[in-house]
Amino acid sequence: MAILWTPEKISQLSIEELKRLTENAKAKGNEEVSNLCQSEIQARKPEPKASNGLPDGFIKAARSAIAKNLERNVVDLLVQLANRLNEKFDLSREKARALSPDTKRFIPHRLTDAKGSAKVGGAQKSGLVVFDRYISYRIGDQIYALLVLLREGDEVSSVQYQVAGPADILSNARPISELRPRVSGILCKRGEC
Repeated sequence: MAILWTPEKISQLSIEELKRLTENAKAKGNEEVSNLCQSEIQARKPEPKASNGLPDGFIKAARSAIAKNLERNVVDLLVQLANRLNEKFDLSREKARALSPDTKRFIPHRLTDAKGSAKVGGAQKSGLVVFDRYISYRIGDQIYALLVLLREGDEVSSVQYQVAGPADILSNARPISELRPRVSGILCKRGEC
């Protein structure tokens, strides 16, 4: 005798039982029960949480194998540059503190992350871009950085290299909001601009 499966009965099953019932229903050609089970499984999936104060429905940038490989190459180049800069200049945290005596609650930056790699930018952590990697150093209230960014939908040849620093020492300086409009717009809504 066949069991009459109703949405109420199906809702009382565990996920494992739902999966087994779905397989059995498909094997016996019972699409109605299979569809009811799949609907119940889908309904039980938790809603994706908006991370880091991002708008509802925000979808993180896709990261293809090609983009990941490109990111590894960018990180290697940034680390090589950081190593060369550290060989030529004293970019230690102690030196930054010594050069910043008048800055209240000064927090020095390492040129790289704690593991010696390029830092991961907030835009990548939030999923706004395919990748956002950088090296940076801070003296006083000024931050100097070399940033490398690839936006979602851009060709891999469209990687952007950006130099950040005080406008008085950079020619053709543009505000970060112009260079990264989508990123800075969301960060500003979160009070981080």
